[in-house]
Amino acid sequence: MKNLKLSKRLISYLILTAITLILIYFDSTFEKVKNPSSKDIISEFLICTQPIIWIYFEKSGFRNSNHCHLMLDGIIILYSGILQDLMDEFYEIEGVLAELENVLIPIGLIIISIAIISRFLEEEKNIKKISKQTEEIYNKSIRDSLTGLYNRYHLEEHLKTILDRLIDIDADVSVAFIDIDNFKAVNDVYGHLKGDEFLTMLGTEINSCVRESDYAFRYGGDEFLIIYPNTKVKEALAITERVKKNISTSLKIKGIKSSLSIGITTYQRFENYKNLIDRADKIMYESKRNGKNQITIVTP
Repeated sequence: MKNLKLSKRLISYLILTAITLILIYFDSTFEKVKNPSSKDIISEFLICTQPIIWIYFEKSGFRNSNHCHLMLDGIIILYSGILQDLMDEFYEIEGVLAELENVLIPIGLIIISIAIISRFLEEEKNIKKISKQTEEIYNKSIRDSLTGLYNRYHLEEHLKTILDRLIDIDADVSVAFIDIDNFKAVNDVYGHLKGDEFLTMLGTEINSCVRESDYAFRYGGDEFLIIYPNTKVKEALAITERVKKNISTSLKIKGIKSSLSIGITTYQRFENYKNLIDRADKIMYESKRNGKNQITIVTP
Protein backbone atom coordinates (compact mmCIF):
# COMPACT_ATOMS: atom_id res chain seq x y z
CA MET A 1 0.00 0.00 0.00
CA LYS A 2 2.84 2.36 0.91
CA ASN A 3 4.64 1.59 -2.36
CA LEU A 4 1.42 2.29 -4.29
CA LYS A 5 1.10 5.73 -2.71
CA LEU A 6 4.73 6.51 -3.50
CA SER A 7 4.20 5.38 -7.10
CA LYS A 8 1.15 7.64 -7.50
CA ARG A 9 3.06 10.60 -6.08
CA LEU A 10 6.02 9.88 -8.38
CA ILE A 11 3.72 9.76 -11.41
CA SER A 12 2.32 13.16 -10.40
CA TYR A 13 5.81 14.64 -10.26
CA LEU A 14 6.73 13.11 -13.62
CA ILE A 15 3.63 14.65 -15.21
CA LEU A 16 4.48 18.07 -13.77
CA THR A 17 8.07 17.72 -14.93
CA ALA A 18 6.95 16.76 -18.45
CA ILE A 19 4.58 19.73 -18.60
CA THR A 20 7.36 22.02 -17.40
CA LEU A 21 9.81 20.81 -20.06
CA ILE A 22 7.21 21.03 -22.84
CA LEU A 23 6.18 24.58 -21.95
CA ILE A 24 9.79 25.72 -21.53
CA TYR A 25 10.65 24.20 -24.92
CA PHE A 26 7.82 25.97 -26.73
CA ASP A 27 8.27 29.24 -24.84
CA SER A 28 12.02 29.34 -25.45
CA THR A 29 11.38 29.68 -29.17
CA PHE A 30 10.17 33.26 -28.55
CA GLU A 31 12.37 36.28 -27.96
CA LYS A 32 13.48 36.97 -24.40
CA VAL A 33 12.02 39.81 -22.39
CA LYS A 34 14.46 42.62 -21.66
CA ASN A 35 15.07 43.39 -17.98
CA PRO A 36 12.35 41.18 -16.40
CA SER A 37 11.39 42.19 -12.85
CA SER A 38 13.09 39.89 -10.33
CA LYS A 39 10.28 40.53 -7.84
CA ASP A 40 7.63 39.34 -10.29
CA ILE A 41 9.72 36.33 -11.28
CA ILE A 42 10.24 35.23 -7.66
CA SER A 43 6.56 35.76 -6.88
CA GLU A 44 5.46 33.73 -9.90
CA PHE A 45 8.02 31.03 -9.10
CA LEU A 46 6.80 30.64 -5.51
CA ILE A 47 3.20 30.39 -6.72
CA CYS A 48 4.27 27.87 -9.31
CA THR A 49 5.86 25.58 -6.70
CA GLN A 50 2.72 25.43 -4.53
CA PRO A 51 1.06 22.54 -6.42
CA ILE A 52 4.23 20.48 -5.94
CA ILE A 53 4.13 21.19 -2.19
CA TRP A 54 0.42 20.26 -2.05
CA ILE A 55 1.11 16.92 -3.68
CA TYR A 56 4.10 16.18 -1.46
CA PHE A 57 2.30 16.78 1.82
CA GLU A 58 -0.98 15.35 0.49
CA LYS A 59 -2.92 18.20 2.03
CA SER A 60 -6.02 17.25 0.13
CA GLY A 61 -6.45 14.26 2.46
CA PHE A 62 -8.93 12.68 0.07
CA ARG A 63 -10.05 9.13 0.81
CA ASN A 64 -12.12 8.77 -2.31
CA SER A 65 -9.78 7.97 -5.20
CA ASN A 66 -12.06 9.69 -7.75
CA HIS A 67 -11.96 12.95 -5.80
CA CYS A 68 -8.21 12.57 -5.37
CA HIS A 69 -7.68 12.14 -9.12
CA LEU A 70 -9.94 15.11 -9.81
CA MET A 71 -7.96 17.22 -7.37
CA LEU A 72 -4.69 16.09 -8.96
CA ASP A 73 -5.97 16.93 -12.45
CA GLY A 74 -6.96 20.39 -11.24
CA ILE A 75 -3.54 20.93 -9.64
CA ILE A 76 -1.73 19.88 -12.83
CA ILE A 77 -3.86 22.18 -15.00
CA LEU A 78 -3.44 25.05 -12.53
CA TYR A 79 0.30 24.43 -12.40
CA SER A 80 0.49 24.50 -16.19
CA GLY A 81 -1.28 27.86 -16.30
CA ILE A 82 0.90 29.36 -13.55
CA LEU A 83 4.03 28.03 -15.21
CA GLN A 84 3.00 29.56 -18.50
CA ASP A 85 2.35 32.85 -16.69
CA LEU A 86 5.85 32.60 -15.19
CA MET A 87 7.38 32.01 -18.60
CA ASP A 88 5.74 35.25 -19.77
CA GLU A 89 8.26 37.01 -17.53
CA PHE A 90 11.11 35.58 -19.62
CA TYR A 91 9.81 35.48 -23.19
CA GLU A 92 7.79 37.66 -25.55
CA ILE A 93 5.13 35.02 -26.13
CA GLU A 94 2.58 35.52 -28.90
CA GLY A 95 -0.39 33.67 -30.30
CA VAL A 96 -2.29 30.89 -28.52
CA LEU A 97 0.47 30.28 -25.97
CA ALA A 98 0.25 33.88 -24.81
CA GLU A 99 -3.36 33.31 -23.71
CA LEU A 100 -2.84 29.81 -22.37
CA GLU A 101 -2.63 30.80 -18.68
CA ASN A 102 -5.92 32.71 -18.99
CA VAL A 103 -7.61 29.41 -19.82
CA LEU A 104 -5.66 26.91 -17.72
CA ILE A 105 -5.67 28.78 -14.39
CA PRO A 106 -9.50 29.25 -14.22
CA ILE A 107 -10.11 25.68 -15.37
CA GLY A 108 -7.65 24.34 -12.80
CA LEU A 109 -9.27 26.37 -10.01
CA ILE A 110 -12.74 25.21 -11.06
CA ILE A 111 -11.69 21.54 -11.05
CA ILE A 112 -9.99 21.91 -7.65
CA SER A 113 -13.12 23.63 -6.29
CA ILE A 114 -15.31 20.80 -7.60
CA ALA A 115 -13.01 18.23 -5.96
CA ILE A 116 -13.06 20.09 -2.62
CA ILE A 117 -16.85 20.53 -2.68
CA SER A 118 -17.32 16.87 -3.63
CA ARG A 119 -15.08 15.83 -0.77
CA PHE A 120 -16.99 18.09 1.63
CA LEU A 121 -20.32 16.62 0.54
CA GLU A 122 -18.94 13.10 0.87
CA GLU A 123 -17.62 13.87 4.37
CA GLU A 124 -21.03 15.22 5.35
CA LYS A 125 -22.63 12.05 4.04
CA ASN A 126 -20.13 9.90 5.94
CA ILE A 127 -20.69 11.88 9.15
CA LYS A 128 -24.45 11.36 8.85
CA LYS A 129 -23.91 7.67 8.14
CA ILE A 130 -21.61 7.29 11.17
CA SER A 131 -24.08 9.23 13.33
CA LYS A 132 -26.89 6.95 12.20
CA GLN A 133 -24.80 3.85 12.88
CA THR A 134 -23.84 5.19 16.30
CA GLU A 135 -27.49 5.88 17.07
CA GLU A 136 -28.45 2.37 15.97
CA ILE A 137 -25.74 0.85 18.17
CA TYR A 138 -26.85 2.98 21.11
CA ASN A 139 -30.50 2.03 20.60
CA LYS A 140 -29.53 -1.64 20.53
CA SER A 141 -27.63 -1.20 23.79
CA ILE A 142 -30.61 0.31 25.63
CA ARG A 143 -33.43 -1.73 24.09
CA ASP A 144 -34.50 -5.28 24.74
CA SER A 145 -34.00 -7.21 21.50
CA LEU A 146 -37.10 -9.36 22.03
CA THR A 147 -39.74 -6.78 22.96
CA GLY A 148 -38.29 -3.53 21.63
CA LEU A 149 -38.81 -1.91 25.04
CA TYR A 150 -36.07 -0.25 27.05
CA ASN A 151 -33.94 -2.79 28.93
CA ARG A 152 -33.01 -2.94 32.60
CA TYR A 153 -29.62 -1.37 31.93
CA HIS A 154 -31.31 1.76 30.59
CA LEU A 155 -33.72 1.71 33.52
CA GLU A 156 -30.95 1.68 36.11
CA GLU A 157 -28.84 4.22 34.21
CA HIS A 158 -31.52 6.81 33.50
CA LEU A 159 -34.55 6.36 35.78
CA LYS A 160 -33.03 8.50 38.53
CA THR A 161 -32.36 11.29 36.01
CA ILE A 162 -35.90 11.01 34.66
CA LEU A 163 -37.41 11.23 38.15
CA ASP A 164 -35.16 14.13 39.18
CA ARG A 165 -36.22 16.06 36.10
CA LEU A 166 -39.89 15.48 36.88
CA ILE A 167 -39.39 16.57 40.49
CA ASP A 168 -38.00 19.89 39.25
CA ILE A 169 -41.30 20.66 37.52
CA ASP A 170 -43.32 19.19 40.42
CA ALA A 171 -44.99 16.61 38.17
CA ASP A 172 -46.99 13.56 39.27
CA VAL A 173 -45.38 10.25 38.34
CA SER A 174 -47.25 6.95 38.24
CA VAL A 175 -45.69 3.52 37.90
CA ALA A 176 -47.13 0.21 36.70
CA PHE A 177 -45.37 -3.09 37.40
CA ILE A 178 -46.61 -5.91 35.13
CA ASP A 179 -46.08 -9.67 35.40
CA ILE A 180 -47.40 -12.43 33.13
CA ASP A 181 -49.39 -15.00 35.11
CA ASN A 182 -48.45 -18.67 34.68
CA PHE A 183 -45.66 -17.76 32.26
CA LYS A 184 -43.45 -20.58 33.54
CA ALA A 185 -46.15 -23.09 32.57
CA VAL A 186 -46.15 -21.73 29.01
CA ASN A 187 -42.39 -22.27 28.76
CA ASP A 188 -42.58 -25.72 30.36
CA VAL A 189 -45.45 -27.01 28.19
CA TYR A 190 -44.94 -25.23 24.86
CA GLY A 191 -41.26 -24.32 24.99
CA HIS A 192 -39.34 -21.09 25.17
CA LEU A 193 -40.10 -20.12 21.59
CA LYS A 194 -43.78 -19.83 22.47
CA GLY A 195 -42.83 -17.93 25.59
CA ASP A 196 -40.79 -15.53 23.48
CA GLU A 197 -43.85 -14.98 21.27
CA PHE A 198 -45.80 -13.99 24.37
CA LEU A 199 -43.13 -11.53 25.43
CA THR A 200 -42.91 -10.06 21.94
CA MET A 201 -46.70 -9.61 21.74
CA LEU A 202 -46.81 -7.95 25.15
CA GLY A 203 -43.93 -5.63 24.25
CA THR A 204 -45.68 -4.65 21.01
CA GLU A 205 -48.96 -4.03 22.83
CA ILE A 206 -47.31 -1.92 25.51
CA ASN A 207 -45.55 0.15 22.84
CA SER A 208 -48.81 0.73 21.01
CA CYS A 209 -50.73 1.76 24.13
CA VAL A 210 -48.29 4.03 25.96
CA ARG A 211 -47.81 7.66 25.02
CA GLU A 212 -44.64 9.20 23.59
CA SER A 213 -43.90 10.76 26.96
CA ASP A 214 -44.07 7.40 28.79
CA TYR A 215 -41.17 5.02 29.44
CA ALA A 216 -41.71 1.28 29.07
CA PHE A 217 -39.10 -1.24 30.23
CA ARG A 218 -38.65 -4.96 30.22
CA TYR A 219 -37.50 -5.34 33.81
CA GLY A 220 -36.50 -8.98 33.48
CA GLY A 221 -37.97 -12.32 32.43
CA ASP A 222 -41.74 -11.82 32.25
CA GLU A 223 -41.76 -8.57 34.27
CA PHE A 224 -42.36 -5.14 32.78
CA LEU A 225 -42.34 -1.63 34.14
CA ILE A 226 -44.07 1.48 32.79
CA ILE A 227 -43.26 4.98 34.03
CA TYR A 228 -46.03 7.52 33.41
CA PRO A 229 -44.56 11.06 33.75
CA ASN A 230 -46.87 13.91 34.68
CA THR A 231 -49.69 11.42 35.13
CA LYS A 232 -52.09 10.81 38.00
CA VAL A 233 -53.04 7.28 39.06
CA LYS A 234 -56.47 7.42 37.41
CA GLU A 235 -54.99 8.19 33.98
CA ALA A 236 -52.22 5.61 34.43
CA LEU A 237 -54.86 3.02 35.32
CA ALA A 238 -56.79 3.75 32.11
CA ILE A 239 -53.70 3.20 29.93
CA THR A 240 -52.66 0.06 31.83
CA GLU A 241 -56.16 -1.40 31.62
CA ARG A 242 -56.04 -0.91 27.86
CA VAL A 243 -52.81 -2.90 27.71
CA LYS A 244 -54.34 -5.66 29.87
CA LYS A 245 -57.53 -5.81 27.83
CA ASN A 246 -55.82 -5.84 24.42
CA ILE A 247 -53.31 -8.52 25.37
CA SER A 248 -55.74 -10.85 27.18
CA THR A 249 -56.99 -12.41 23.93
CA SER A 250 -53.48 -12.91 22.54
CA LEU A 251 -52.28 -14.60 25.72
CA LYS A 252 -54.94 -17.30 25.64
CA ILE A 253 -53.51 -20.73 24.96
CA LYS A 254 -55.08 -24.16 25.23
CA GLY A 255 -54.81 -25.68 28.71
CA ILE A 256 -53.10 -22.67 30.31
CA LYS A 257 -54.79 -19.61 31.71
CA SER A 258 -52.34 -16.80 31.11
CA SER A 259 -53.11 -13.22 32.08
CA LEU A 260 -51.49 -10.13 33.61
CA SER A 261 -51.08 -9.22 37.27
CA ILE A 262 -50.36 -5.53 37.70
CA GLY A 263 -49.47 -3.18 40.53
CA ILE A 264 -49.80 0.60 40.20
CA THR A 265 -48.46 3.24 42.56
CA THR A 266 -47.19 6.83 42.54
CA TYR A 267 -43.72 8.23 43.04
CA GLN A 268 -43.02 9.88 46.41
CA ARG A 269 -40.96 13.05 46.27
CA PHE A 270 -37.22 12.34 46.82
CA GLU A 271 -37.87 8.59 46.94
CA ASN A 272 -35.02 6.36 45.79
CA TYR A 273 -35.92 4.87 42.40
CA LYS A 274 -35.06 1.37 43.65
CA ASN A 275 -37.57 1.75 46.51
CA LEU A 276 -40.15 2.90 43.96
CA ILE A 277 -39.64 -0.23 41.85
CA ASP A 278 -39.69 -2.42 44.95
CA ARG A 279 -43.02 -0.93 46.11
CA ALA A 280 -44.58 -1.40 42.68
CA ASP A 281 -43.31 -4.98 42.61
CA LYS A 282 -44.88 -5.75 45.99
CA ILE A 283 -48.18 -4.22 44.92
CA MET A 284 -48.12 -6.41 41.81
CA TYR A 285 -47.71 -9.47 44.07
CA GLU A 286 -50.84 -8.36 45.91
CA SER A 287 -52.67 -8.91 42.63
CA LYS A 288 -51.19 -12.41 42.38
CA ARG A 289 -52.12 -13.29 45.97
CA ASN A 290 -55.66 -12.08 45.37
CA GLY A 291 -56.21 -14.43 42.43
CA LYS A 292 -54.10 -13.00 39.59
CA ASN A 293 -55.45 -11.37 36.40
CA GLN A 294 -56.10 -8.04 38.10
CA ILE A 295 -54.76 -4.59 38.85
CA THR A 296 -53.99 -3.43 42.37
CA ILE A 297 -53.49 0.25 43.20
CA VAL A 298 -51.76 1.48 46.35
CA THR A 299 -50.88 5.15 46.74
CA PRO A 300 -48.63 6.49 49.52
